[in-house]
Amino acid sequence: MRGPRPRYAVRRGADFGRAVRLSRELSRRERWARQDVEAFQRERLRALVAHAREGSPLHRRRLGAAAPDVELERLPTMDKATLMAHWDDVVTDPALRLADVEAHLGGLRRDEYLRGRYRALASGGTTGERGVFVFDRREWSTCLAAFLRWSAFVGLRPRLPRIRVATVGAVSPLHMTARFAETVDVGLYRVLRLDARAPVEELAAALGRFRPDVLNGYPSVLALLADEQLDGRLRISPWRVSTTSEVRAPEMEARIVAAWDQVPYDVYGITEVGIFAVDCSHHEGMHLFEDLAIVEVVDGEGRPVPDGEPGHRVLVTNLFNRTLPLIRYELPDLVTLAPEPCRCGRPLRLVSEVAGRTDDVLRLPGGDGRTVAVHPLALRSPLAELSEVRQYRIVHDRAGLDVEMVLADGADPGAVGALVARTLTERLAGLGVQPPPIHARAVSRLERAAGPAAKLKLIESRI
Repeated sequence: MRGPRPRYAVRRGADFGRAVRLSRELSRRERWARQDVEAFQRERLRALVAHAREGSPLHRRRLGAAAPDVELERLPTMDKATLMAHWDDVVTDPALRLADVEAHLGGLRRDEYLRGRYRALASGGTTGERGVFVFDRREWSTCLAAFLRWSAFVGLRPRLPRIRVATVGAVSPLHMTARFAETVDVGLYRVLRLDARAPVEELAAALGRFRPDVLNGYPSVLALLADEQLDGRLRISPWRVSTTSEVRAPEMEARIVAAWDQVPYDVYGITEVGIFAVDCSHHEGMHLFEDLAIVEVVDGEGRPVPDGEPGHRVLVTNLFNRTLPLIRYELPDLVTLAPEPCRCGRPLRLVSEVAGRTDDVLRLPGGDGRTVAVHPLALRSPLAELSEVRQYRIVHDRAGLDVEMVLADGADPGAVGALVARTLTERLAGLGVQPPPIHARAVSRLERAAGPAAKLKLIESRI
């Protein structure tokens, strides 16, 4: 058991050193002109498509014959179901088989390599549909370089005494953020990793002992910790707060700002690419890492959506992963791109909002017999105005809407439940919906999704 760890340490050190060098290159690209970014994307896309045609049987069939110019919008899209059904034909290393990768994931304990050169991860996200993804060592270093780019955006640079960094999120090695933490834990920072599923009282106690300089985590948990801070049960003074992995509702942000007197940074990441959008100190939106991925925001028919308008889904092309090429890969994210660039001068476009996922949109019967699509914001906004509700989750099933509520201290469950039901009924009626039965009930805590990510889905349809 002692033999593999020194070899792992050497490999990890090499991967991290490569990531540091790549991060410097990423930093230089932030000084490019916009046309340089677009030219770089075209070059990388041509190389990616050529490699996918050559090494992936499925891409060879789907992409057709080689052409001198690659027109992105003419390439076929791919969803997770297609990827998983044909995984062995998508991967470009014939030695990698899905069954073997799944067996490796089943025995994963920390940051072990697959076949000495790959890292494998699994994701169910908030959809519950499993995905399996692999990165070779250079590709993983690119993921780490994006992580280091985020660190630079938020001002997190190594120094003495070492900065104390606390993260509250996934701890399973199947999840990308946990693997990042394991790979980069080379002694540059003092790191505390906490499980988002732990009771908030335990999290507050651990953070109180650790006294972090930097606090990063799921916004749903940080909002609860902000309440602990405001109520005097937690006394920490992080000089940087950042959220990731979940939709950060405005009421969550307001509580974090009130607790620690700063606008939190936000991170947009997916297992398929890693971190690919973060905000800068201007907080005007999240900068897309367009030198690592091409992001298209489209409507329900796959047509481009103008900047400033919300899309129905996102198409992502990973420009650096040649092992498992993902070209125009579908994400059910409800994303809006900002129409104007950021004042910071970076050439990278901004994501102005991530409102949730397509399956967060509830489809309810209208008063005129037609089906009404209810955007998650229409349900979140009225609940955000109720100070008696600390957390909530809305589940749509055949019985109606089931609202689970974590209440503020001293709030009357019956009265608040009636208020929530009445508030949602009025909002839905205003949208032309024939309101279904609404059952609001108080719970001590909200159970997080099963799986390695342990995220909290605010609105869920089970129909």
